[in-house]
Order: sequence, then structure tokens, then C-alpha cells
Amino acid sequence: MKISPVLLWLGALLVAAGCATPEKRIRQNPALFASFAPEVQAKVRQGHIALGFPRAAVRMALGEPDRIYHRITTNGTGEVWAYTSYDYRTDPQFVTVLSPVSDPRVFGAVTPGLVMVDVQQRTEYEALRIEFEDEAVKTIEAMKR
Repeated sequence: MKISPVLLWLGALLVAAGCATPEKRIRQNPALFASFAPEVQAKVRQGHIALGFPRAAVRMALGEPDRIYHRITTNGTGEVWAYTSYDYRTDPQFVTVLSPVSDPRVFGAVTPGLVMVDVQQRTEYEALRIEFEDEAVKTIEAMKR
């Protein structure tokens, strides 16, 4: 069975969400979850979404969006939910440090020196965008990384 890249990114978003899991959101609102069709329930439990899903199912599967955009087109207005993720990279960098002078005749003296250290950089990006039309998912855009 081949896994869709969209599903992989959705899974990555859930890992980034920490303790806020679909199972926890289902427990918080079991009546709403029970109102979904069985195939929607199965995907929500896995933290996945699909075209046609209602907003409530997306919210239960993925949590609250990080950003909400309002789109105006010739067909009317729409709403786009964006979910962010992060890239991490480590870069070596020189920093100046002050080292004590080892000469006992010069008390408290320091000398500057260069040391190489690893600095972690975090970059935020929009991993997923979901557009709604008439309260249902119309498009799903996943960032390919």
C-alpha cells in the first residue's frame, strides 16, 4: 500500500502538535464524532482528512489551524486554513569567548579567543493549506519537502 504525501505531512503535523491528538479531541466531543459517517470517523481517528470533509472533522483530525485566510474570488468568498511545521538545521558558527590568562602574575586578566559551536536554526513554513467551500473541504495543498 502506497502512502500519499498528503497523509505523511498530516502525520508530521500531528507529531508536531504534541499531546493534542485526534483521540483526545474525539474524547472531548464524542457526540460530534458520532455524527460523522463511518469512513470520515476512520480517517479522523488516524489524523487524516479528505476532500468533502466538514470543518468540524478537519478540526477534530488536525486541531486548530495556525492561520486562517479569507479568499475572495469571482465565485465568492472562501476560507483557507493553514497548518505550519518547522525545519531545523544546525550550522557551525564562530563565537568569541573570553578565557582567563594562565599567567599567575596577572590576576583576573582574560584573553579573547574564537571557538566553533553548533547553532540550531528553526524555520517555520506552511506545511498544509485547506480551502473550504460551502462548509466542506474543496482543496488540500501540502508542501513537498
